Amino acid sequence: MKKITRCLSAGLLFVSVVLSSCSATREQQIEDDLADFRSWVSNTTSNVAERTEEDWERARDDFKMRTQELDQKQDQFSDELKQDYQNLKREFQEADEAYQRGATDASLGEWERNLLGRWADYATINEENVREAYITFLENVRQQKGTWSNQDWDMAKRVLEKLNDRKDQINGNIPTDTEVKIKALQMEFRTLETAADVSGGN
Repeated sequence: MKKITRCLSAGLLFVSVVLSSCSATREQQIEDDLADFRSWVSNTTSNVAERTEEDWERARDDFKMRTQELDQKQDQFSDELKQDYQNLKREFQEADEAYQRGATDASLGEWERNLLGRWADYATINEENVREAYITFLENVRQQKGTWSNQDWDMAKRVLEKLNDRKDQINGNIPTDTEVKIKALQMEFRTLETAADVSGGN
């Protein structure tokens, strides 16, 4: 009987050691996976400004694939690893937002040149020519709006907002009749934008 008991004890000890070893191996694998993700996030977000659109799109796809795999293992994470993982995801998402802002700002410069022409240099706009800048803007909007998507309208609106900001800087010196004519041009833009929304855009 004692021999059987000793055998059972030895067997249970062996099973316990094996299970403990498996658990330790699994935890180590999880930590290794997270360390690999941490290294990837660090390398990927270190030079966001230098990334091309195609390159950053690949990074987004890679992020999605990596997080899908890690999300499935989250129930095995310790609380500390879960927090670390969420911080790493947030770090990439913030880098992605920064990239989008940079891309939008670069695109905005093109839209300004396209819609404002020589008035894209806002510093050249004063109380004497500010109405001409609005006229140029609206003429180009009328000519180009037929092919615009909702995103295009958003970019045109941003150009108008910057033009409005410039007008506000010189507002005290703008003649009243010029102000009235500018308001009419601003209203025309809103009317065109609303009509595009109603028709569903492109």
